[in-house]
Amino acid sequence: MTSSKQADKYDFSQCKLCAAYAASPKYLLKKTTIYACNECGFHFINQLDNLSPDLHVDAAKPLDQESWNYIEGRLPANEKQLRKNLFLVKRHLSLTGAYCLDIGAGTGLYSHLLAEAGAFVHGIEPQLIFREFSKRKFDKALAAETIDSEHWQKGYVNFFDVVTLWDVVEHVNFPVETLQYAYNVMKPGGWLFLDTPRRDALFYRISEWSYRSSNGSNPLFLESIYSPRPFRHKHIFTLRQILWLMDKLGFSVVSKRTSCLQNKMVIVCRKK
Repeated sequence: MTSSKQADKYDFSQCKLCAAYAASPKYLLKKTTIYACNECGFHFINQLDNLSPDLHVDAAKPLDQESWNYIEGRLPANEKQLRKNLFLVKRHLSLTGAYCLDIGAGTGLYSHLLAEAGAFVHGIEPQLIFREFSKRKFDKALAAETIDSEHWQKGYVNFFDVVTLWDVVEHVNFPVETLQYAYNVMKPGGWLFLDTPRRDALFYRISEWSYRSSNGSNPLFLESIYSPRPFRHKHIFTLRQILWLMDKLGFSVVSKRTSCLQNKMVIVCRKK
């Protein structure tokens, strides 16, 4: 995530993964354009979120009763997946007394589950409506300061045993920097868990084929995968790209879970 000044000035010919000035428009969609890097093949759209430096002053829709009902109605389905995520983490380490940071904490449900498992939990959520829901539903205060802020980068260096980014890395403005900032706040030997959509999955490859064969008139899922709206998908990794990035940043990949038909990949890493 980045300030509005940086977002306004970003040159989208620079790849957000390898940093080469080698990206150009590849797929022209109705609401946005997908750029592709000619060096590393990374795909990203030409949109960034403008985040106010004072994140607790948020002009988003307030948490009224309609919003509360909608968010609460989605909790059961979300809880089912997040409990699977929790089980994955617990397979690798004991959470009793562990210091955990949940980046992109959303409603605070996963932070709540971590606390129930005995962890000391910090959560980051830039959207006010979710922070309010978390406080009222789970009595869990989430931080508005994003991971690049001095709050984390100076106050929590080498601090956390576990950092999680569930369905997050595809939403941030700059994924390389976000993961580097996550690395900075982890203890040596600390654990990183993330999941993210796969660009080399079948649904994406079929969408690319459909776009090309129809001369852009039928992009299938590309229109729903990407969105210029705030906090929506801005880029999608292949498995090879995310593994390359993990190694570049100084992580050791412990496990990866994916298949040709799965839309997502799950990556487990440790800080070297």
